[in-house]
Amino acid sequence: MLRVNIKLKRDNFDLVINEQFDSGITGIFGASGSGKTSLMHSVAGLATPNKGTIVINNQTVFDSVAKINLPIHKRKIGYVLQEGRLFPHMTVQENLLYGFKKNIKQQLTFNEVVELLNIKHLLNSKPKKISGGERQRTAIGRALLSSPKLLLLDEPFSALDSNLRDQILPFLIKIHNSVRIPILIVSHDLSDLLKLTNRLILIEQGKCIGHGNYHSLLASKDISNKLGADSLLNAFTMKVMKSNGETGLTVFSHKNEEQKIKVLCEQSNVKYSRNDYVKIFIRPDDIALSNIKLENITIQNQLEGVITNILEHGYSRICIVDVGFPLIVKITAESAKRLEIRKGNMVWCLFKSVAIDVAG
Repeated sequence: MLRVNIKLKRDNFDLVINEQFDSGITGIFGASGSGKTSLMHSVAGLATPNKGTIVINNQTVFDSVAKINLPIHKRKIGYVLQEGRLFPHMTVQENLLYGFKKNIKQQLTFNEVVELLNIKHLLNSKPKKISGGERQRTAIGRALLSSPKLLLLDEPFSALDSNLRDQILPFLIKIHNSVRIPILIVSHDLSDLLKLTNRLILIEQGKCIGHGNYHSLLASKDISNKLGADSLLNAFTMKVMKSNGETGLTVFSHKNEEQKIKVLCEQSNVKYSRNDYVKIFIRPDDIALSNIKLENITIQNQLEGVITNILEHGYSRICIVDVGFPLIVKITAESAKRLEIRKGNMVWCLFKSVAIDVAG
């Protein structure tokens, strides 16, 4: 558990935040210069707030009144910066062991971290000989081997191209499932965060302007306008029901197993087994709405649901459809008018199998 209640003065604003973070991933979202990294630096001990408190796992690491300000090495935090910053003269194994704490009960052993991050084949390599994604995984492994009570990732995708981002994502999901500690991830790209978590804190000009579940934040018009319609993403966990090797289609279901979707897992290159849990991603503008179920059509996924909210974004409309789980659908204002789309309407959500990405 992490509890932060601080005020940090900067050149042109005060960063004021009062939040509690439990185990799991929390995304810190905001534009460049909004105060995201200042928050991370305060938690890590790299910056000193003007006043307030920071508590990690019931240990006070900063208290302005009690004059407590634990140094960085005593806060038990794993902090991964944007480009990993590995020691160039050391091998991957030496970099990993640099973070290893002797005589401390390890959450993960060296071999477990190496296997979790799939870096065994890199152990004797120097950082300049491996890819950006491999360097980032090594930096994360070094942080994990310090047995942190909290893991901070500052813009972990910013130095990576889209292909390397997709490579890192499954490993972050595995870490979340393996290490039950709070993980804070900073990004100025909302879609990157949504692939990992629905729990967000929004920072703008040094202020926390919203926090909580993504769909709850989206329901607030003032906040949803700041999220940006182009950054929206459907991301949810589903269970593998069956995989067909002949067609390449994998059938996934949600918790109640009533709503099923078919996915062509070409981009993943992973063979999934029954009862595996994976993350599913669908962009809102890849989903169409219909007032009726359509027969004799190549689109294989048609989910029935009720529209619970409609948000205006210029010439677009963002519809929140409850299909057993909230699904975000982006349509034009003209389409909404033509189909008489209203809150409370029953609709069918249609999307192609190839429009879905999978990670996990």
